[in-house]
Amino acid sequence: MKFTIECEDYRTLRIPNSSSQNVKLGTLFVKIEDLPEGLVDWMEVNPRSPKYTKGGKLSGSVSRSIVKTLQDEPELFSLKNLGIYLLVDEVHSQRVPGDRHSVEIELTEPKCHGIVNGGHTFSAIRQVLDSNSYKGGAFVRLHLYMNVPSDDIVELAEGLNKNLQVDDTSLNDLREKFEPIKEFMKGKKGASSIAYASGDDGDVDILDVLHILSCFDLSSYPAGGKHPNDIFGNKSKILNRYCEDIDIDNGAYSKLIKKMDEFLILSDEIQKRCATITSYYKIKNTSNHNRVGSDPHKKPAVFSNGEIGGYIPQGWLYPMLSAFRANLSMDSWNKGEIRWLMDPNELLEEIINKLVEVITELHKEHKNKPGEVGRKPTAYDMCYSAAFMALAMKGKIELNA
Repeated sequence: MKFTIECEDYRTLRIPNSSSQNVKLGTLFVKIEDLPEGLVDWMEVNPRSPKYTKGGKLSGSVSRSIVKTLQDEPELFSLKNLGIYLLVDEVHSQRVPGDRHSVEIELTEPKCHGIVNGGHTFSAIRQVLDSNSYKGGAFVRLHLYMNVPSDDIVELAEGLNKNLQVDDTSLNDLREKFEPIKEFMKGKKGASSIAYASGDDGDVDILDVLHILSCFDLSSYPAGGKHPNDIFGNKSKILNRYCEDIDIDNGAYSKLIKKMDEFLILSDEIQKRCATITSYYKIKNTSNHNRVGSDPHKKPAVFSNGEIGGYIPQGWLYPMLSAFRANLSMDSWNKGEIRWLMDPNELLEEIINKLVEVITELHKEHKNKPGEVGRKPTAYDMCYSAAFMALAMKGKIELNA
């Protein structure tokens, strides 16, 4: 296999203390859409092949996290991802007009060449590109290993892949921590769709479920003074907080789990309504499937009935969802219970247009980067205020809370 990639810069370094003086490492950043699809046939040298659900989607928290970054924050992908490591036969580079580099890469033997690490990254890239949920702007780093002796390939592959093993193992070891969630969700719609560890057959990562629950944590985010923007994109913080809290008597998550089906349904309902309103809203800078409501973005609701008629980025969803924290009784929370001040579906009907207005305006202000919307406190504060005002107008606010 031979392919050529054009890039802004290309560098080559000799790897010190290697068994051969000719072992080198080339490095460059490439647009993800410029990676040849044919690399999928060059993974024999990788000891960790990506796993897929029955629906053909990547399984495992690491893979799902990569997909989310590509969909919601493509401009940060080159910073958050370690890249793809390729064992190659030859590399030839030359300067081209525009002070750029043209890099020709050749792979000749599947047992010695191919993706030695980063197979999950490449598979996530293909999943996003093939599903038309990519809006552009992502670069991935290519690490090109040249002249690596065949005897060293196994050790190289094992060493490079240990990072993913740690992430997967840590989640597998936490299975018991998730038992309260599994127990509560038994028999409820969407229960089988939650993936609790790498290899589980489910399209909804447990860390995304914990994020939804965290949006309603009145212990960490009481009233409207502090919002859960601090956990956006920080899955380790969410997981650590959950693990520390779940064993505490009357802890925040023990309370939240008692209503988690309602929180998950509300998340679906917000996405349904938002997709209806923003159906023609442009979320991608491409010519195809660039609208919220483009056909490839439509999907069945997981926890509620019906269909979510478009792609709603998490950077939009979480500020809108956390606004409903204003609809929880603080008095009941302090007593170890969770009680809505008003039927959440009725409140959603009242405020959805305002929530969408807030989110889409901030989306434009942040140059169509939904991840920036989800990270900034402004979106949460404005959405929360919309919910609070609607509740106040109906006399639902607890004055002594």
